[in-house]
Amino acid sequence: MRIRHYALLGALVCLYRTPAAAQDTISTIGQSVQGTWISQLADASGNVSLFEVGTFSPDGSYSGANVNPAHTTHKGVWVRTGDRKFLMTVMFFTHDDKGVFNGIVKARINLTLAEDLKSYDSVAERVVMDTSGNVLQVTPGIAGHSVRMDVEMPQNSPPQ
Repeated sequence: MRIRHYALLGALVCLYRTPAAAQDTISTIGQSVQGTWISQLADASGNVSLFEVGTFSPDGSYSGANVNPAHTTHKGVWVRTGDRKFLMTVMFFTHDDKGVFNGIVKARINLTLAEDLKSYDSVAERVVMDTSGNVLQVTPGIAGHSVRMDVEMPQNSPPQ
């Protein structure tokens, strides 16, 4: 009986010391969306255009400025979900041409960071709501592409 207990204890110790396979194969060094990104979206016709400049903060918050003057600042949250995978939710308010609040938009977005960590591709689901938060329309499958904003030297730098 004692030999079986020692054999079981030995097997458990061996299993405990064996690392999980995922721990050995995925390096997460540098895999972050923190920073400022320039985003483009495809419209229903497939035309790609500038959409937003947004910043991912280390605390999981997001803030972006859209090119559409009828939109307020975009506010949201993001979280890492896997190897180069992220999920974010963004909300903003819309206004008519007189500046009157007329709706709410929420986007649920899956991001996949490129291997070079300098861009990401995204797929969004847009939820359009009335001023009371009642869902009016859900549009899935909105494709996007974003690149990291880099610091640039001025073309005519003063001598230093």
